[in-house]
Amino acid sequence: MLLVLVGLALLKVYADAARLSALVGFSRAGKTADFVKNPGISCVESYFYFEDELKDDVIFGVDQEFIEGTTAPLYVKGGDWMAFVGLQRNGTVWVASGTEATLSGKPSKERKWEILNLGSSLRPKTWYRIQCKADFGTRHFVDMQVEGPGLNKTLDLSKYKLDYPNFMPFDGAAMTYYVHAMRGRSMMKEEGKPIIFFDDLRGSLASKGESHLSEVFYNDCETQAKVLKQPVSGPPIKLDNYRDGIFYFERDEARAALIESPVAHSGRRLVRLDAGL
Repeated sequence: MLLVLVGLALLKVYADAARLSALVGFSRAGKTADFVKNPGISCVESYFYFEDELKDDVIFGVDQEFIEGTTAPLYVKGGDWMAFVGLQRNGTVWVASGTEATLSGKPSKERKWEILNLGSSLRPKTWYRIQCKADFGTRHFVDMQVEGPGLNKTLDLSKYKLDYPNFMPFDGAAMTYYVHAMRGRSMMKEEGKPIIFFDDLRGSLASKGESHLSEVFYNDCETQAKVLKQPVSGPPIKLDNYRDGIFYFERDEARAALIESPVAHSGRRLVRLDAGL
C-alpha cells in the first residue's frame, strides 16, 4: 500500500483517528547523484502561515528523507532515513527520533518523539521560516531553526538519531523533501480550522567533507498547476517515473492543494494543507 511504501511512513502518533496531509518532492539528478553515494549535510526549509482559527493540537512542519534504494545501498537495502520535525502554534517542537535499533537497520514500529519548545508562541497571519539540517553520513539531526517577526530560535538536535520508519523498495537512491500537517482526535479539544499554508520549499545539501550547501530542490508553487499522484509501480518502484522538483501527494488520504492567495509568501500561489478529521 502507498501508506506503507512511500513518504513519512505510518506515523503512529495517536491511539485513534488521525490525519497526515503532506506533499513530497524528489531530487535525484545533478549534485544529488553524488550526495547519495557520499552523504553529508542536507537542509530542508520552507515558509509557513496560519490563520486565527488554527488550534494548538495541529502539528505542522518539514521533513527530508534519504532513500537508499535496493540496487546499491550504503546502509540498508531499501533504507529510508527520515529527519522529520514539527511545530504547534504554542511553540511545542516534535522531533521524530531514531534509536540504536533503527540505526542498525530495524524499521521503527512506533514513532519515538522528542518534545522540545521554542520558548515562544507563533503568531497567526505571519510568515515564518522553518529550517532543519541533518547529517545523512552519521544519520543524526544537526539543528532546527524557526525565524519570523520577533523570533529567531535555533535548537541543537545533534544528539538525536534519524529514524528508519520503513522499507522503501525504490530501484535507486534519491533525496525527498516534504511539508506536512497532522492532527489526532485524542489531542483535540476544539474543532477549529486545521489549515496550514506553506510556500517556497527548498532542499540543499553538501556531500561528506564539503562545507558549502548546494540547492538541489526548489518549488515556489508558481509553475505547477496541481499536485500529482505518485506513479507507484513494482516493486521495485521505478524512480524514472518521477520528476524532480515537483509536488506529489505523500499519500492518497492527504488533503492538499496548490492555490492562488493574496497572502502568498512569493508570487501568487502557495500550498494549502488540511489536517481535518
